[in-house]
Amino acid sequence: MHRSFLFGSVLLMLTTPYALGQRQDLLYVLQPDAMTVQQLIDADVDWLILEPTADGSQATAFTAQEIEQIRSDGPCPKKVLAYLSIGEAESYRDYFDPGWIDDDNNPIPGVAPAWLGPTNPDWEGNFKVRYWMPQWQHLIVGTDAGPYTSPYDAIIDAGFDGVYLDIIDAFYFWSSPDGIVERPRAQARTEMIDFVEEIARHARVVRSDVDFLVFPQGGVDIILNDNGELDSETADYFASINGVGREDVWYDELAPQLPAQTSYALDLLRTYKLNSKAVLVTDYIINRNNQSASENNARASDFLAQVEAEGFIGYGAFNDRSLDAIVAFGGNGWDVNQPEPGCFPLCPADLTGDGLLNFFDISTFLSAFDANDPVADFTNDGLYNFFDVSAFLSSFNAGCR
Repeated sequence: MHRSFLFGSVLLMLTTPYALGQRQDLLYVLQPDAMTVQQLIDADVDWLILEPTADGSQATAFTAQEIEQIRSDGPCPKKVLAYLSIGEAESYRDYFDPGWIDDDNNPIPGVAPAWLGPTNPDWEGNFKVRYWMPQWQHLIVGTDAGPYTSPYDAIIDAGFDGVYLDIIDAFYFWSSPDGIVERPRAQARTEMIDFVEEIARHARVVRSDVDFLVFPQGGVDIILNDNGELDSETADYFASINGVGREDVWYDELAPQLPAQTSYALDLLRTYKLNSKAVLVTDYIINRNNQSASENNARASDFLAQVEAEGFIGYGAFNDRSLDAIVAFGGNGWDVNQPEPGCFPLCPADLTGDGLLNFFDISTFLSAFDANDPVADFTNDGLYNFFDVSAFLSSFNAGCR
């Protein structure tokens, strides 16, 4: 498909989106104390989702120097996203007071903060939170006025490329008979979208990190209203995020996912991709107790072929979901490699930094050019003229290298 943009007296004829030819690789690590910083540096991947501290406390947080080394000193440059749960509180974090809960892990009325909800029976030490309450949002994200000491501020200060927001699907819990019905779904959805928008604004505007990436994890049907339609809130959500994460798309651990669930997930994820959002997928397909089994190869081959066909970015993890290892495979006995050999090509025209070449990069260039922003000085001569437009077009049409 070709689109035309009239810019001054220059007519831009561009093909968008640009199809990238090599599969990008993903690594997802939530137990970083199980490996060294050097192992993370050496990981030959394009994207890394990383727990920002070794044990949940800021005393064991990665330093800015370590994050820069992990990003830049390995065989390939990485985008490094920090894990942050916004829909559940975790008892091993600095912000959590154990005096809030009784011996049965229930919040103590009148003692626990109002935002603290019931324990998650599936994950010890995790508690649902009323994410719409300002006290929780200020605790986890911070405020405009500062001081900038929240867990989210620490992530920004450490130099992560962005944040990976877990438990977006908390809006189900507080609006569904399967959880606790304290909000209508429409209200719960709106409040979660508003929260994600505030998270993006805090990094990009309040903290002036304009290129900061925001990736919600799960809850992908938040883009649909109660009638199953996209609406203005969908547009607001898309404007705030750079991509989305989703687990268990094709496999429910070692078993194939129910076809109807895969079909539903793919319909939604394709909508994100059509709106130029990167899609990160983790399926737990490798049997940790028998890593050489031929069934692992069959699942991995199928999973990564599906990921590549959709233009997603995937990671085949261990089936115990512990996310405490770099799961790599390839060579003899494997039909596919994880990670794929070689680095994903660099894209000078990818001005949005999302790994895609499309209309949004064009729009970013035009805005920057009009404002005499150095990002549009493609000839590096301090001038803003036809030659910068020509250089950008050449870079865009050349794609990634």
